[in-house]
Amino acid sequence: MLKIKKPKVSIGVRNYFRTLIICAFIGFVIAIMLQTVYTKTDPRVSKLEREKVNIANNIVNEVTELHPIKVVDIIVPHTEEEIVDAVKKYDYVSVGGGRNSMGGQTASERAVQIDMREYNKILPLSTSTKEITVQAGARWRDIQDYIDPFNLSVKIMQTYSNFTVGGSLSVNVHGRYVGLGPIILSIKSIRVVLASGEVVNASRAENSEIFYSAIGGYGGIGVITEATLELADNVNVMRERVKMPISEYGEYFKNVVKASSSKVLFHNGDIYPMDFDSVSAVNWKVTNKDISTDSRLIPNDNDYWLERFVWVTMSEWPFGKWLREYFIEPILYSGGQPVHTRNYEASYDIMELEPTSRASSTYVLQEYFVPIENFDAWIPRMKKIFNNNNVNILNVSIRHALPDPGSYLAWARKESFAFVVYYKQGTDDASKAEVIKWTREMIDEVLSVEGGYYLPYQPHATDEQFYKAYPKALDFFEIKNKYDPNGKFTNKLWDRYYSKDKLDYLKSYKEREEKVSILASNTKDYFRASDNMYLALPEWYIVYNAGEYAEVITSKMPSEFKYIESIKDYWYQYNLVKSKVASSTHNNSDYITVLKVIGVSFTVENIIKCAYENTIGKLSEYLAGDMKVKEGYLASNAAEEYAKFIYDYPWYDFPYSTYLKKVWTEDYNYTDEKLKVGQNIRRLERKVFLSLEFGVKSLYSKAIAYATKSKFGVQDDIINAAVYKNYVNESSELSLISAPHYHPFTKKLLEEMDNAYQDGINYKVFDIAGNDTITFSYFDKIKESVIASTTEVLRDTTLNQDLITVEAKVADVYNIYKDLRDNNKSILHFYDY
Repeated sequence: MLKIKKPKVSIGVRNYFRTLIICAFIGFVIAIMLQTVYTKTDPRVSKLEREKVNIANNIVNEVTELHPIKVVDIIVPHTEEEIVDAVKKYDYVSVGGGRNSMGGQTASERAVQIDMREYNKILPLSTSTKEITVQAGARWRDIQDYIDPFNLSVKIMQTYSNFTVGGSLSVNVHGRYVGLGPIILSIKSIRVVLASGEVVNASRAENSEIFYSAIGGYGGIGVITEATLELADNVNVMRERVKMPISEYGEYFKNVVKASSSKVLFHNGDIYPMDFDSVSAVNWKVTNKDISTDSRLIPNDNDYWLERFVWVTMSEWPFGKWLREYFIEPILYSGGQPVHTRNYEASYDIMELEPTSRASSTYVLQEYFVPIENFDAWIPRMKKIFNNNNVNILNVSIRHALPDPGSYLAWARKESFAFVVYYKQGTDDASKAEVIKWTREMIDEVLSVEGGYYLPYQPHATDEQFYKAYPKALDFFEIKNKYDPNGKFTNKLWDRYYSKDKLDYLKSYKEREEKVSILASNTKDYFRASDNMYLALPEWYIVYNAGEYAEVITSKMPSEFKYIESIKDYWYQYNLVKSKVASSTHNNSDYITVLKVIGVSFTVENIIKCAYENTIGKLSEYLAGDMKVKEGYLASNAAEEYAKFIYDYPWYDFPYSTYLKKVWTEDYNYTDEKLKVGQNIRRLERKVFLSLEFGVKSLYSKAIAYATKSKFGVQDDIINAAVYKNYVNESSELSLISAPHYHPFTKKLLEEMDNAYQDGINYKVFDIAGNDTITFSYFDKIKESVIASTTEVLRDTTLNQDLITVEAKVADVYNIYKDLRDNNKSILHFYDY
């Protein structure tokens, strides 16, 4: 039998790889040892020391330590009278509890902070009705220690027990409970100090508007001093866990977790990053089995170094998230089915999440609420944003919540899944800016699936997003204005979203939205993204540039055009508008890509033309005696027609192939024969050049048209605007005007305003495509400053006269038009979305 000899591997090579593996293993062990020593450092001590220093300097910080706020003073009351006195004494007051909100929701630079943590007595307990009354500064763990001997448990609270009751009520928390929801569902009554100093009791039946605005009101209505809570039996629960594809989770939750036969009390589904395609579903089911722990509550003195080790591994190691899913969690869940008390599972300590340091990076939460029927639509949207922005996601936990029955700032108006996002971010300004960007993208996407976001976290949402996610905010603000007319109760959240001016704006916004919705209900594709009024600018630069090019090659020679300056101007405008929409709520990545493709095409074309026209083209111009040949007239004619065409239609619809045929079929009459040889050389050179130009553009335009329509579809090209053709007041009759976008809409609107101007009628634009702002350009030969009621966006000095692009409120457009006309100026173009 023929034996095949195996190739020999030299001893040196084998020893090399063996040494490499041993070194890698030793390095891995050393990394674990170093990280273990690091994470074993108890962060409680340093955290406590930092807080002492902050308090001594009247600085209020929160758990992420991203938002330190120097307040006027910090008051620590022990009686209700002290709270009333502080409210009466100071112009501005903020209320703080456990300081676990993450965006300054407990403090403001202009306010004193009432620190409620020492106002924490446990008041009467009724074991027969299963109710307890507590002061607002009491922590949930204090209550658990008190009621556990009676075998009672808190009915609804968040996962961690360190939070104060008042803080939990102020943000209307929820937990991992199945079939429950926001904490307001378990609150019998509250006691509140109002801005006047009056103390009132509030419940669903008594002072109900205070009850429904104080719970979930983030300290905006008054100081919650006491609360009466419903309790539940402290039953035993047993853990079950199953891992599954996320595509199966919705049916699993419906048929297993929420099923009528289910005894699941606690549930969370943990989605694994980075693929976000599998989920670990953990259930705690009611059981008669004895507990498998040594205590009925989690001990208070755990150091949680192992948990910190896991979080650091997941967030910083190259394969940390893979290790979590395939190594760490299989070990953690290998211990069978432990049995805990309900109180044990509700007594988690937030210190298990506390890193050793938050100096250069910090752990942060966000939360999004999605109607259960839209679960499958939400997952790919969430995944895309996380991956596109390289977000360092540690965990996404799914919870369940029933709808909120009446709080004004309800976060769950339908039965919902709560997606609790736990991530790591840097503390530098660049990292903060990145988080703002992707957070707004997340909010925009969750709103698109009829969901919402949670307010206890960093207040990155725009005003528009806030109003859309909390549609009863106007009702809340009107109640706040009723009981707190001077805006005494404030913090960074309400400094951001509430003021008398914003209340007036919100009223007009709501009225406008209602009017527009009536018009839009019968109008196809009425709403357009507001960002397009910026994003259209680079495209329109090419429109104006085409006009300038046509002007140059008609009166001069092609070599005299400013090709390189044109390229610089395009990319200047591209970067300008990109920065304008960087923090937008809309996902503009596809549009930005299109502008980049257009820019690259524009750049390549101008570089080629510049190089060619200033070498071969320049030589043929010279040979022709700088006289225009017939192909030169054809090029001029094409440039002029193109410049007119793209005012009204997309550039890629221009008939390049028609002009390609004309290069070889059209003729022009000439009388000058003096340089016939040079002219013939010039004509041949132009034929070849124009054939290449029109031929390439014909093919390229067809490819771009196909790609554009494939990506964006064939959008209705009609722009609609709501206008008052004879404005007297807001009750005047609204009319709808419509015209194709690009320049026809501008012509239509200018024509309407011109007619009103001639007839002396007060015309007013109410809304354009669902937007209340618009950008437009006008010529200003003497380079004057920007006209009133506008903000300059861009001043384009490439053209023969200054073209100024400004942004203005839609409602001011007609008055601006009149001012321009009175000063012999005119609007060139509205960038109409």
